[in-house]
Order: sequence, then C-alpha cells, then structure tokens
Amino acid sequence: MKTVENIFDVIIQQEGTLFKQSEVFTLEYLPEILRFREKQLRAMINHSRQLNSGHAPTNMEITGPYGTGKTTAVKKYFELVENKFNVATAYINCEFDKTENQMLTKIYNKLYKKSVKTGVTTNILKNKIVNHLGKTEKVLVVCLDDYGSNKISGDDIDQINKVMYTLLRAHEIDHKAKISLITITNRRYINFVLSQSVETIFRPANVNFDAYTLSEIHTILSDRCKLGFARGVISEEVIYMVAEHAYREGDLRIGIRCLYDAGRNAELVGSSTIEREHLDF
Repeated sequence: MKTVENIFDVIIQQEGTLFKQSEVFTLEYLPEILRFREKQLRAMINHSRQLNSGHAPTNMEITGPYGTGKTTAVKKYFELVENKFNVATAYINCEFDKTENQMLTKIYNKLYKKSVKTGVTTNILKNKIVNHLGKTEKVLVVCLDDYGSNKISGDDIDQINKVMYTLLRAHEIDHKAKISLITITNRRYINFVLSQSVETIFRPANVNFDAYTLSEIHTILSDRCKLGFARGVISEEVIYMVAEHAYREGDLRIGIRCLYDAGRNAELVGSSTIEREHLDF
C-alpha cells in the first residue's frame, strides 16, 4: 500500500501532457505582442518624447474597466523605456503596498537592486531615492496601480497622497531627480480623492482603455492557447465558450484563468483533450 508521501512524490513529479508553457496563463506573463492596444501604447509613448532630451515623461492616468490590459500595457511600456533610455521603473500595487514606507521601499529596492534593511525610516528612504537619482541622472517612472480601488480606505488615500506629493516635488531637493507618475484606475469604482496639493502638480494626461469586444477576447485567448497548450489539446469551440464567458463577465483575466483551470482539470482526470466538462462555469 502506498504511503501519502509516495502518492505525493508520484503526482508532483508527473509531467503534464496538455501544457506546453503554463506560464502564459498567469497574470505575470507579458506577451511579445500586445493585441488591440497599439493605440494606447502609442499615446503613452507620445507622452514620453521628453525622454529624448533626458526629461521625465508627462504624468499619465490610465483608466478603463477591469481586465482590459491596463497593467500589462504599462509593464510593456516600462520594458520599452528601460531598454531605450536611462530610466528606472517601479510598479506598486496600492492594494498591497498601502503605506508611504511600503511604497518608498518598493522604489528603493528597484533602484538599489537590493532589499532595504528593516526599520529604515520614511525620511531616510526619501533621501536615498532622491540622492540615487541625482547621482545616476536616471529618470524614474513610478506606476501606482489600483490607486482608485474601492478596497482602499481613507487612511490609505492619505498615504498615497503623501507618496505622490513627495515624488512630484523631489526635483526641489535635487534638480537632477526627475520623476514621472502613472496611475491606473477603474473609473467606475473610483473612490480616490487627490489632495489639492497633489492635484495642482500631478495634472496627468489620460489614456483610456475601452472594454475588449468578444472577437478581441477570442483572438487573445486563441493566442494564449497556441502558446500554452500542446497542439490539438483544445478545440476552437471550447476556446469560444471561454471567450463568451469572459466577455459576459467583462474581464479578459477570467478567461485566461479559466483556460488554465480547464487544463488542470483535464489532466486531473487523465484526459488528453480539454472538453466542455472541464470548464468551471
């Protein structure tokens, strides 16, 4: 009789036959081609022409419904500007990093490529960030994602305002500290209020992301299936079912996650293909 440990070892070491690259179904995956978002990327790049002369891009506010590629587009934009210019980028999700210290720590870690020591004060972090930018003459672009989330409290809003104010006024401490801010929010649920002191200096250019059409969702999911699954594992009919489900829910990410779960469900029962019964809806 097999022990629990034996069963664990057998299952954990099994090679899945359905997936070719399971990472393409994760939220962290950054596709080489960003489908149906060229207009938005062009707008973001247009607002960044100042980088040619060593200046920070225009501040930007990225808006649109959930699951419309906003975060992915910003990360792709970060990849482009870091490769082309003397730019450092920092991505912060305000639902997880809510305090001024946590947000500045994220920026410090990215600039210095090491983790900050425990107990470092907010003022020290501010000074180290500004000093680093002054010495390296790097342009810093910071993204505050979900800064308008309905999960963010009034205290969190105060913390975000403090960080935005600090970063936007950094050039007054060192004129070589050039910083641009990008915020990402879903305007339908926004409860975030900028303080007057931040609003007067933030003044972002808006880049809006419209909801994907059913056809666009189907195309994106088909791309992921070609990359992520072995040939012949999933039919166009099943992909279209998932696309319709994601379209009804208004969130592309639901479709991507659904495909991953369906693949795992099929593997769990030993199926060589993904069928309707493997979908969790």
